[in-house]
Amino acid sequence: MDHAVIRRRMLDRRRALSPEAVAQASALVVERVRILPGYTDAALVASYMGRDGEIDPAELLRGKSPEVALPVTRAEEPLRFVVPDGPLELGSFGIRQPTTGRVVEPTELEVVLVPLVAVDWSGNRLGHGAGYYDRTFAFRRDRDHPVLIGLAHQFQVVESIKPSPWDVPVDLVVTETGIFGRGIAPSTFPMGED
Repeated sequence: MDHAVIRRRMLDRRRALSPEAVAQASALVVERVRILPGYTDAALVASYMGRDGEIDPAELLRGKSPEVALPVTRAEEPLRFVVPDGPLELGSFGIRQPTTGRVVEPTELEVVLVPLVAVDWSGNRLGHGAGYYDRTFAFRRDRDHPVLIGLAHQFQVVESIKPSPWDVPVDLVVTETGIFGRGIAPSTFPMGED
């Protein structure tokens, strides 16, 4: 299926979710993330602030560890990650982001929680189309650090997404119904929609 069609269908479905449904799914995903060995052992991770029905990992900011950096977006530039030391403000694309804090290099991060529009069983991810995560983590094509973890509603998992040469897949995917990737068989999870 064409990327534009998948993106439109998933965004429409995600935006149609009630705030209660998003909060419930997000709580389950956050609970699963908190017990992942790579996450619990990490000192510095990157997260994001959910919008438009995305799984929202904001609850992870309330924990004492690991330390959490958030992305700052600027048009046509790679993401910049900042450990906030003050309130978040609306930035590009209406996403809450830090305006002050400690800037960290993407290579310093141990785990990155990645937003997505759709993902397949191989970890190929379809984002909003601006390529921020792919540009920022292009270096990941040659190494396995940081670990990239996609957060999704189960319905966002599709059978297959044809990757572009510049796409950077995620290592694991966490949904409200389970976790798959890196040798964890997806057959134990219900299929999402194509």
